[in-house]
Amino acid sequence: MLARAARRKLRRDAFKNSTTLHEQLTLPWLCPAQMRWAASVGTVSPNRSPEFRRQRLPSSLSPRNETRSLATSADILPPRYDAIPFDGLMPSWNSRTTSPELSSIPQWDPSKPLIINNSLSASAPVAKMKFGIGGDPAELHQNLHACLRVGRMDRAAAIVHRLTDMYNPSAPEVVDAHNVYLRTLFEIAEQNPSASSMENIENWYDKEMVRNGVEPNGQTLVTLLRASMAFLQGNIREMSIRKYLDMAQKFGPTTFEEVNSSPEFSEDEWDTLIRFQPEFFEEPPSMDEVQEIQISTPEGRAIAIQHGLIQDPLLRVKPVPQKGLGLKSLKEALRSFEPGKGVPFPDEMDVSGDEKAKAYAYMRQIRLEENAIEAATERWKAEDAKLQELGIHGVLNSKPMQALMWQWYSALLPLIQKEIKATKEVVSNPTTANQSDERHIYGPYLEMCSAEKLAAVTIQDFVMASVGDKGREAPCLKIASITLQIANHVEKEVNAESKRRQILALRKQRKCTRAALLPKLWKQNSPFDSSSLLEPSQAIPLDTLGQKRFPEHVKTRIGALLLERMLRTATISVTRDDPKTGKKVTSVQPAFSHSTGFQNGKKVGLISPHYEIQRKLRTEPVFGVQTVRLPMLVEPKPWTGYREGGYYSIPEAIVRQKSGDEVQQAYTISAIENGDMEKLMKGLDTLGKVPWNINGDVYRVMVQAWNSGEGLGGLVPEEFKAQRPQEPEAGAPYQERMKWMRKVKAYENEKSGLHSQRCFQNFQLEVARSYLNETFYYPHSVDFRGRAYPIPPLLNHIGADLARSLLKFANGKELGTVGLQWLKIHLANLYGFDKASLRDREQFAMENINEIYDSATNPLDGNRWWAKAEDPWQCLACCIELKNALDSPDPTRFVSHLPIHQDGTCNGLQHYAALGGDKAGASQVNLEPSDKPQDIYTGVAELVKEMVAEDAKKDNPLAKFLDGKITRRVVKRTVMTNVYGVTFVGAKLQVLGELEDMFPQFEEQEGVPSLIVLASYIAMKIFKALGKIFNGAQEIQYWLGECADRITTSITAEQIRRIESHLKGDVQMYHEKYKAAKKTMAVSTRRKLQQNLSDFKSSVIWTTPLKMPVVQPYRKTKTQSVKTSLQAITITKPHANDSVSKRKQLQAFPPNFIHSLDATHMILSALKCNEMGLDFAAVHDSFWTHAADIPNLNTILRDAFVRMHSEDIIGRLAAEFKARYAGSMYRANLISSSPVAQQIQAWRKLQRGGVRSTDRYGSATMEEVAMEAERQRLLNSEDPEQRKKGEEMVTPTSIYLANKDPLALQPEATPAVLGAMTRGKNMELKQKVLKAEAEAVGAPTDTKAQECFTAAEEDVEAEAEADEELEEEVGEEGTQEPRHKPLKKSNSQKTKIQVWLPVTFPPVPKKGDFDVKRLRESKYFFS
Repeated sequence: MLARAARRKLRRDAFKNSTTLHEQLTLPWLCPAQMRWAASVGTVSPNRSPEFRRQRLPSSLSPRNETRSLATSADILPPRYDAIPFDGLMPSWNSRTTSPELSSIPQWDPSKPLIINNSLSASAPVAKMKFGIGGDPAELHQNLHACLRVGRMDRAAAIVHRLTDMYNPSAPEVVDAHNVYLRTLFEIAEQNPSASSMENIENWYDKEMVRNGVEPNGQTLVTLLRASMAFLQGNIREMSIRKYLDMAQKFGPTTFEEVNSSPEFSEDEWDTLIRFQPEFFEEPPSMDEVQEIQISTPEGRAIAIQHGLIQDPLLRVKPVPQKGLGLKSLKEALRSFEPGKGVPFPDEMDVSGDEKAKAYAYMRQIRLEENAIEAATERWKAEDAKLQELGIHGVLNSKPMQALMWQWYSALLPLIQKEIKATKEVVSNPTTANQSDERHIYGPYLEMCSAEKLAAVTIQDFVMASVGDKGREAPCLKIASITLQIANHVEKEVNAESKRRQILALRKQRKCTRAALLPKLWKQNSPFDSSSLLEPSQAIPLDTLGQKRFPEHVKTRIGALLLERMLRTATISVTRDDPKTGKKVTSVQPAFSHSTGFQNGKKVGLISPHYEIQRKLRTEPVFGVQTVRLPMLVEPKPWTGYREGGYYSIPEAIVRQKSGDEVQQAYTISAIENGDMEKLMKGLDTLGKVPWNINGDVYRVMVQAWNSGEGLGGLVPEEFKAQRPQEPEAGAPYQERMKWMRKVKAYENEKSGLHSQRCFQNFQLEVARSYLNETFYYPHSVDFRGRAYPIPPLLNHIGADLARSLLKFANGKELGTVGLQWLKIHLANLYGFDKASLRDREQFAMENINEIYDSATNPLDGNRWWAKAEDPWQCLACCIELKNALDSPDPTRFVSHLPIHQDGTCNGLQHYAALGGDKAGASQVNLEPSDKPQDIYTGVAELVKEMVAEDAKKDNPLAKFLDGKITRRVVKRTVMTNVYGVTFVGAKLQVLGELEDMFPQFEEQEGVPSLIVLASYIAMKIFKALGKIFNGAQEIQYWLGECADRITTSITAEQIRRIESHLKGDVQMYHEKYKAAKKTMAVSTRRKLQQNLSDFKSSVIWTTPLKMPVVQPYRKTKTQSVKTSLQAITITKPHANDSVSKRKQLQAFPPNFIHSLDATHMILSALKCNEMGLDFAAVHDSFWTHAADIPNLNTILRDAFVRMHSEDIIGRLAAEFKARYAGSMYRANLISSSPVAQQIQAWRKLQRGGVRSTDRYGSATMEEVAMEAERQRLLNSEDPEQRKKGEEMVTPTSIYLANKDPLALQPEATPAVLGAMTRGKNMELKQKVLKAEAEAVGAPTDTKAQECFTAAEEDVEAEAEADEELEEEVGEEGTQEPRHKPLKKSNSQKTKIQVWLPVTFPPVPKKGDFDVKRLRESKYFFS
């Protein structure tokens, strides 16, 4: 099984042969139907000498036509350009009939969750670096992959030798390494065959594999069989083929099936293979028949349709006789594309206009994806050429940004070419003199990308980084960040090679075809049962999972190298008037400057763009800077695999993840292969196939306002008008100068933030301009929690008001009476009048009809009523749409394209209320039916107002200042994020931001020293108000946190087994697949490995209702300092073996769990909308459709929510946890004064011979883990004597289990629950949870245990109150008043009595009496 797992992950793209990678082999033309012509053509590869052509079978084995050479495999030569309809090359824009089953919630057994045993508890050996070869196993696999792709076989052989020395011979990873090397050796020989080709391949197999005990698998035999067919002749060839086929039979049915169904064989090779086994198989069908089968099996047809290889049967139209060139003209058109030129319209195609439009869109999409970088550089070049014609040379004031970028590109390219040449020389000639040259480390990776692409990527990313991210930009760029950004882009470009992806798609189709054919050809008298041929896949080896990625330190070196060359060559010419002479003076200056500074107390390297560069990015068009991940011109490719979907030639992962998070990737791949994520993938396809247009009316108004430089409706003004604070006089007091410095810092932050935001808006407007007359689509992917996001980052519907206003549905629908009403309601919502009844909102629109008409007719020169709206630009779009509808002859027949939003009421709270059956909470978030919408934000604001008014009566200066000034907006962000785990500090900063907007000219006054003090006061009141409203939600939230606490302090069953082995003297410190650690290992290394055995590595993992596995990625990553030509750069080295970050895991689990439910609700709604024919878009908990479809959408949203929460979500989660963490043990802390803790202390004192312990015998040791494991083994024995021996054993765990006292567990800090600002509320909830657990296990709740728990609770609460007092005393910007000394801890807090306990979970909190089915009657659930 391990060998099979290795074969499945083989690198299939290492050094392809020339015929397979013929330049004609591109995505849309791999159609098997077009390949039949090769069956009668006898072309031979020009690189192969006649004597080494593949030999034909004897006539007794092959009935094929004698005129045909087997070298002309139909699937590796250019197809004939037979004229066929173009419709089959792409998915449809039309709605498809979908099965109602897709929108249902899948049923699954939570006691059998997907579990990947990835040996997280075991460390991996690390090889010493020599000539750039070394590191951990994952890095060696990455290095091997890079070397094979650039043809460095000597270096690759050295890496395989290292891996062979590192792994045990049976490890799948070492078999994989040999196989991929052997396969590349074959492909090189296939291109340039010689008399020694077969000998070289067999020598490697015999000497490096057989001699070292590396057992071959099916993939090994496939390569040897192919080599035998290609390089041997006559009887020797036949004997060799039979020899390896006999080996496949001896290895068993799995290997036998693996060989015979391998997609590596060409059609001719596979035909030869089957005919060599007449005792097992019937005669295979002809080439034409095989190709027909290849597209007739369900899986094969699906693959062909997904990759545009054949026509979708749902779209089949009557064939039209083509007088023109048909597909040939399309192919020629694509081949004739010149970078920078437009795509010619396929006028010659003799098909309908719609067909031509689809063909044209598809051609442009492929052009957009495959040649984005080249096209960008050509645009830069063209812009510079225009200036040259005008005689403008190097003057910045006259040069647009794109011309400057071409100037930098032209200077940078020769330096990169020179570096690549030097790198090749060093790597090709390793000597003692150059052994320390870091080119050995990054050389093979750098060679994989062309110099032209490296230069273009560097410049593009550099300029993009200068813009920042949606307004969040520091004055300077961190070198570490921009270095990795460039390197990550280079890595993506290398892995985006379209030819490799197309060949993999073809192999995938072959695999499906052959798996379907083999059972039909199987003879009844064969020694194997055909049912055994198909076996489920095994777990994926993590060492090879990221083999196509670059190691982090390599990426850092490459990024720094490119960055350094960029800084060296990027210059600008600046012309200014000489103040003395008045003449024009031109000087050449660096475009970017390198410096160092301090951020968060750490010294960092910084890069500052020249101020003229920043000015240009704010004011000039920037088309051509952003070249990738743009909206698509055709429907995205349906998702079928981890990196199969979305764009047609750009690989994108379906799940976004943190760099180096192999565990989430492994779970996702396994879930996809098991078919668990089908509904999620279909949901993403549904979101992706909604067509969009740019709202031209809004765009024209926005551009006019932008060009005027006015800051209107959220547009950032061109000029920053704020004045820099006046510096105090030299003799000013210290406090006054400090206050001035804080004001200056705030001024600089605001200035740089507005600059970045204006740059980003400039980019958005340029993307909108480019797509102004286009229909486009957004491919979607999900984050690790399942939340869907559009992949294009710049302009999408998840953006702010400006971006949303520019988008409209491409499809239109008549409003109808209901749609016209919802259009008016939508306008009121956008204006901010969204808490009234639906009738009142509709009336609001009619009362302001004159303002609406004025806004639509004179948006800039009129009253600008729309600009006062909460979402001004969307309000303008709605004004224009409503005016157009009312001005039409029949408003109800007006075809509307405007998306209408349905927003949830604090969606996270809705889920908590439903999970807990919290009736009071449900009524606050519109789960209960009501006449008017309930607004939780207003409800909390009113409670805060009452509390502030009460304090004001008591002469509280803060309350007196705020009395009557608390608004809904002040509390909204904190209420919204409280459900997602916002801390008190975070809430305080949120409120501070609102107060700064309310009081921009705030001055200190008596009793009110600063806004941050006011923010702390308000945040405290908000938390108290929330705690009064949501009680049921608090219990669920706390239960989730308690489960996460136990998981993140646990060791796995594998770790327990390793600890046992280690204590018995086993020197094996690594996983079994690695060879044993050397006995001469350094003491420090051995100590680290021992510590690694007991580190907590269990992440919180759960499965969403749509069967998507969610793995929290929070771990304590190690860091590494990488020396580069620029500076030393510190990077993180994430690994699946790292210990978990308990704090992050604990705090993040409740909100992430709710996010996963939120995502499930959205996908279920999307699937149902697709089934019902509705266009659907979503921004997390805001759902969009046409105005006419709003009633249907509301019904769908309610139904999906009710179906979700009618199931026992929390009960299913508890069952999954029980199964997933079975056999694990967690380290619990007991109250030292509890009876059970005292018994454990006495036992430890006795066990340790009375030796005095500094921790009062409180620590739990690895020896105790081993003892308990032995006790459990004896108890589970079938031998009565062994069981009796186990019953007599005493361990700390057995002592605790005998007492059954959950109340003895030490109260600890847990994630803050909803509205609980202090630990007191947490302790109250903990006591409730532990009491329920005690009752569940039948524990006596005696007064002694209760007293101990209460005493410990009081200690924690006292400490918490002291902490809060200290927090309130902290002044603004880090200054603070004198502190009180913290309270001393009591005895119960001083000593923690640790004990290892089996991982169990408290009972699920009892559900309240709210019936979620009542939601169906609530018309304000989403509105």
